[in-house]
Amino acid sequence: MFTSIRKYKVKRGSAEELARRVQEGFVPLIRDMPGFQSYYLLDGGPDVLITISRFETPDEAFASNQKAADWVRNNVLEFTKGLPEVMVGNTLIAEVR
Repeated sequence: MFTSIRKYKVKRGSAEELARRVQEGFVPLIRDMPGFQSYYLLDGGPDVLITISRFETPDEAFASNQKAADWVRNNVLEFTKGLPEVMVGNTLIAEVR
């Protein structure tokens, strides 16, 4: 399993609207991607949103980053301060209840 973490810097006061648009527009897209396991959107503190996506293979995780970048550019770029910091890694431990 591979995890992709994206850290977005967002414009002040825009996190709630951005999260609503992600739920309605991006989540259905990523959920239908091959190898999809899970997706989380976290409040990372003042003007920061963090997403965590889990996929079966590294190629699928990298593809999700490209899909996210395209979606952000076309749908919510006005709420962000540029594109996110992105990290992808092999999931060494995943404990889910």
